[in-house]
Amino acid sequence: MRRIFIASIALLIAGLNPAPALEYVVLSGGPALRKWEKSKTRTHDVFWGNFVESATIRLSQLKAKIQPGDRLVWLVYRPAYNRRQAEEKENLIQTIQVKADALGVALYWFDTAAQLLNYLNAHPERVQHPVMSLDFFGHSNKVNWMFDYSNELDGASVVFLHTRDLAKLNKAIFHPQAEAHSWGCHSGEYYSEKFFERAGVKMWGAVGKTDYSGGGLPTLSSDGGRWTQ
Repeated sequence: MRRIFIASIALLIAGLNPAPALEYVVLSGGPALRKWEKSKTRTHDVFWGNFVESATIRLSQLKAKIQPGDRLVWLVYRPAYNRRQAEEKENLIQTIQVKADALGVALYWFDTAAQLLNYLNAHPERVQHPVMSLDFFGHSNKVNWMFDYSNELDGASVVFLHTRDLAKLNKAIFHPQAEAHSWGCHSGEYYSEKFFERAGVKMWGAVGKTDYSGGGLPTLSSDGGRWTQ
């Protein structure tokens, strides 16, 4: 009888303090502009949607595994797509919104790294929805996630999340079993290490370059390239 009583109390406590729902975050940087890239031997982002199509594939994978009450969120760097759509003569902002609606995911635009950090750190329901996974699709090097590489300026980025900026990321936003994956170039050479140091979350990243041109999720494209945490 005592065991039944204790079990009942445990169930009651669990009911009063349910496990938090989880948030799965996919982040898309922006493409280069063709006016900067078209004359180069090694050109970036012939297809405007490199970081959009791969993100939608990942979102579909995550959607298949989330539980009722969980949130699936897509964060996209808007200014790069505003600039690229003038070249494409197509409303890319609307196209991305249609893709998000078709997947049934929440789409949030950001214009600065500060806005991105504010969403992650200060979302009003963050306590109830800790981040369970974080995927980044975009240009990167070993110390930066670059949201606008060769978009605002040729061969450069002015909006980025540097390893030093990771100090602004609140470690408490992540679930204890959270995971992360950076799908850009060179992240596994240093960025992953600093992300774990700051956030306490292991991040898969590439040693060497990654290639988005084949469609699907990006693949390793450097001799001896590998994924590492």
